[in-house]
Amino acid sequence: VSPNCESCLIIFGKYYCGICRLFDDRDKGQFHCDDCGICRVGGRDKFFHCGKCGMCLSKSILDSHKCLEESSRNNCAICLEDLHTSTIAAHVPKCGHLIHSTCYSDLLQSGGYTCPTCNESLVDMSSTWSKLDSTIAQTPMPPEYANMDVRVLCCDCHKYSMVKFHIIALKCGECGSYNTCRDDDGNAPVNPAVAAAVVAQAQNVLELEVQEGEDDDEDGEGEIGDDDGSEGTSDDMTDNGDDDDASLRSDLSLD
Repeated sequence: VSPNCESCLIIFGKYYCGICRLFDDRDKGQFHCDDCGICRVGGRDKFFHCGKCGMCLSKSILDSHKCLEESSRNNCAICLEDLHTSTIAAHVPKCGHLIHSTCYSDLLQSGGYTCPTCNESLVDMSSTWSKLDSTIAQTPMPPEYANMDVRVLCCDCHKYSMVKFHIIALKCGECGSYNTCRDDDGNAPVNPAVAAAVVAQAQNVLELEVQEGEDDDEDGEGEIGDDDGSEGTSDDMTDNGDDDDASLRSDLSLD
């Protein structure tokens, strides 16, 4: 295969790779990577080949990315499409499990924040953890569950810790993350029905207080209604008097 016609010498494309036998008439910054074994786009000066990851990555993450052996040979955990030969740039999270940059954006927009492979947080969640701290502080557990402990595994620091049980979330005792999963150890309730009862009991405390306040208001309105009822009785007596007068007139006419 030649980049141009042997007879008229016309060039078949602005870019030509004799190894891949690839022609392209648009300038995309194409270059051939011998280690990858394929042509890449984006400009050779902007990428480096990571021998451990097995693919070309942006120079902006040269010293910060986490290497995983041949990670590019796996499929994207979100769309399940090939990563190594894809024309879509790969995003390298802290955990090192590569996913397409477009899939990464879609994941965040849909509300996801953890790696679909290992469940480690993909972005800084410190502000969210602070909000959870406030929510938990405002939601006390019932006395019978207040001193229960549970063992958790943190998906961010990958350490076990024994923490206080709470139905909203379980905070890692090592790094403060709420991205945790519960272990079997501890004396907190495991049965979903028991946990649901705990939720109902904790959430109804405030509702009961509000209901008591509404009942007091209704009692006050009822006292005003009694005055109205007295007036109504007086009207009834007046109506009965009119009926008596009518009966008397009827008797007189008969006489």
